[in-house]
Amino acid sequence: MKKILFFLLILSFHNLFAQGRDKTAPFSKFQTGFYGGINYNDISAIGGSFFIEEKTNLASNFDLKFSLGYTKSYLLESSTFKTYSIFTIDTTIFYNARTINYDKKGYDVVPISLGFQYTFKLKNLSPYLLIDAGYNLMSVKLFRSSSTSMGYLSFEEIPDEFKTTQAEVLPDNSTSFSFGAGIIYPISENLNLDLRYFYKIDSEIINTQNIVLGITF
Repeated sequence: MKKILFFLLILSFHNLFAQGRDKTAPFSKFQTGFYGGINYNDISAIGGSFFIEEKTNLASNFDLKFSLGYTKSYLLESSTFKTYSIFTIDTTIFYNARTINYDKKGYDVVPISLGFQYTFKLKNLSPYLLIDAGYNLMSVKLFRSSSTSMGYLSFEEIPDEFKTTQAEVLPDNSTSFSFGAGIIYPISENLNLDLRYFYKIDSEIINTQNIVLGITF
């Protein structure tokens, strides 16, 4: 939370600084946007997205943008993990062979991205194209659907496929590339609605389609 507040403070200083500069020069205009919406790889498993975006002009219709956010996405995928555990009852050692079934993966992601936006400025609506490159911090959760177990009196009795404690290695970071399009509708001189679609290609986890609605000022 402290990092987000610091980020918002930096954005406000940028906006104040931009007000006193030549509006036609690069880096002379700054705009902040707050976006929220959905993401999905499979329409049956919809996740959520939220991010803050800061834009500055490189040319009259061409912007550089930076964003920081949080997304939660899901993948419907069945998988099975076999392992064993050891427990003791009244000094007697037992070996428990377990089969664990999973039916879904959940991804909690903090995306940090840098990109470009080209806007076609029309009278009432302003459509645009965008591209982004990003770095993502993440945690991955497996959702268990069922499990079964069988007890043994010695390690040698356990079937070979259960003689492991190595689970699936889950990623904690990735890189990504996004491209998409959107349309801006002005509410007032300094306030706009921004509807956006983009497709995100990830190096480690699922690719997602994203639909978000934002307010920029």
